[in-house]
Amino acid sequence: MVVSCQIEDENAPKPEDAFIKYYGELTSYEANDIEIVYDATGEVPEGLVVFGSVASENGDDDFYVLITDLVGNIVSSNSYELRNDLPDNDEDGNTDFPDIRSNDIAGQIIANPIGGFVFVGTSSFSQDPGISDYQVGRLAFINADLELSYDTFFVVDGDYNLDFALNDITLLQDQSFILGGCRQYNRGGGIIDKDNYFVKYDQNSGIVFEQTQGVAGNNEDDEISRVFEKPNGNLVFVGTSSTPSQRGENGGNNGANVFYLETDPNGTPLNSAAYGFDDGTSNNIVYNELVNNAIYTTSGFSIVGTSSTTTTNQKFAFVMNLSNNGIFLSGNSHDSSAYNTENSVLQTIGEGITQGLDNELVVVGQYPAFSSGGLSRGGEGMFVKFDQGGTPVEGEESSFGLSDGNDNIVDAVTLPDGKIVMVSNVDFGAGVKLISIIKLNPDGSLD
Repeated sequence: MVVSCQIEDENAPKPEDAFIKYYGELTSYEANDIEIVYDATGEVPEGLVVFGSVASENGDDDFYVLITDLVGNIVSSNSYELRNDLPDNDEDGNTDFPDIRSNDIAGQIIANPIGGFVFVGTSSFSQDPGISDYQVGRLAFINADLELSYDTFFVVDGDYNLDFALNDITLLQDQSFILGGCRQYNRGGGIIDKDNYFVKYDQNSGIVFEQTQGVAGNNEDDEISRVFEKPNGNLVFVGTSSTPSQRGENGGNNGANVFYLETDPNGTPLNSAAYGFDDGTSNNIVYNELVNNAIYTTSGFSIVGTSSTTTTNQKFAFVMNLSNNGIFLSGNSHDSSAYNTENSVLQTIGEGITQGLDNELVVVGQYPAFSSGGLSRGGEGMFVKFDQGGTPVEGEESSFGLSDGNDNIVDAVTLPDGKIVMVSNVDFGAGVKLISIIKLNPDGSLD
């Protein structure tokens, strides 16, 4: 049984206002997504759904879904070890399944219009601990009681030596779904890379169409992180690509970049662009921009991720704003305005994003090595607000986590009353990692 706990204090806010709660048993959980659960009208929020994974008794990770009400009380939860009827890839060619283990990596979860939920993710299969033999994309339907109704998997043309991943799913206006991720290609001559992959899926008839798109070349990887449908029915895919940045940093030597692709409703490409960041110096430092999340707003697309230097591997969260047509509007990386008190660079990782009722952008993630005012810790959860132009707002930054361990905040949503709800992974040590839901006031406070 999954349990939750909350530290009570007579001066603490009421649970309906703000809280920090922990969920799980004495094992390891990994949340990846949090969404609002609405009533049948789709307008009144009723609760929260968290999607992630949990360590099973067999030693691998299974998909995990947790439902709570709006004050953090558990409604239901379940874990899923999806069907395993895949070849074991042994050299002997036998299909003896017991030696195959699958670590499930959560993507995103959404409500199913006919009831229950739909989620996507990736299963990494291995025969030896710590070694991934191959990955397959996962799609699963669960009912309102969180019981598994149907699941299927996606592979690369029947070749189980190549990896396949699904990261996001969106409900379309015609009540079908669009899924996005990546698939590997073997180009021959030892050249293997990943290309963008997206598929339109109808829960009655299956695959409607599927497309791949990307840069061909050794390690020229492309991967879709988020998928959207515009009001006119066009599809938008946001992710990471080896496509050179149109901003021209370092004369074209600009590593991996934020990628935007728009297609018509049938998946035919119409427009694409790639953008990166420059550190503003003459050092010609190359940064790789890795997209983790994005949201669709009235003004366009706000994207969050992490920029990493290719030389020192320093990491900095970034926010990038694109127009409705994928034109670069603004963006900044973030080295923490609140905590770099020793005038030293504090690295940050950007993982989730939501827009507040004040139209400011709330970015969540992690300080991978927190240090401020003589205090040093491991990973700490990060909360920071950016204005609509993509600039951090002074004084609107907080850290969350335990004194020890490696903690991070992975996603956030905004409730209709302006409250911000975040989901994080909290490391208690000794192999125990629990999920935490944190509900904040609109200004980011617990008071």
